[in-house]
Amino acid sequence: MQQAITGYHQDENHDWVAELACGHYQHVRHKPPFTQRPWVQTAEGRASMLGQTLACKKCELGAPADEPKVPKVVVESNRERTLRLIQAIARGDADAIADAYADDGKLHTMGNTPISGVYDKSQIRQFAGSVLEAFPDGLTYTVHAVTAEGNRVAVEATGSGRHVSGKDYVNHYHFLFTWRDGKLLELKEYMDTETVTEVLCGGVQRG
Repeated sequence: MQQAITGYHQDENHDWVAELACGHYQHVRHKPPFTQRPWVQTAEGRASMLGQTLACKKCELGAPADEPKVPKVVVESNRERTLRLIQAIARGDADAIADAYADDGKLHTMGNTPISGVYDKSQIRQFAGSVLEAFPDGLTYTVHAVTAEGNRVAVEATGSGRHVSGKDYVNHYHFLFTWRDGKLLELKEYMDTETVTEVLCGGVQRG
C-alpha cells in the first residue's frame, strides 16, 4: 500500500527513517549497491521527497501505528521524574504528587480492593495525603529495576512501612508511568492485593 512521506527522524544508529501518512515508520537507507537512495543524504534531498509515496508493508499487515520517536534526553528526564515522584509518594507529599500529574492525568490502582479504582487529579491529591495518616513514619520504596522507553517508565519496587494499626506492611509493586510533556498522564500500579486488603483495608473486602 502506497503512503506519502510526511517527515523524517534518525534512529539510534543515525540511519534515516521516513514517517508516513499512515503513522508507520520506514527506514530509507542509502546503502549502495544494494539500496540506492542518494537523496536521503542531504536535507534538500529529503525535503524534495516529502509527499512522495513508499510501499508500506506494515499497512498491508494491518499493523498499528508506530509510536512517535522520543529523544533520548526526554526519555532520561522521564526516568528522573519517575524516581523523584516515587520518593514523593513515599513521604506522602500530596502537593508534589498531584502537581506531577497533567490536568487530565489518571491513577489506576489495580485489583478489587476497597481502594482499587481510577482516580482523577483532584482525587489523587486527597488520596496522596492519606499516606501519612496510614503510615505516620512514611513508606520506604526499594527500587529493583527501571526500564524507560519512549514516554513510558516501568518500575519494579518493594514498598514497606509500619501501618498505623501497628502491622508491618511489605508489598511488591510494578508501576507503569506514562509521561506527556513533562507531566504524568497515567500511572498504573500493580501489587499483591491480598496484602493491601489485610493491612491497608483491615481485612475488609469490597462488597
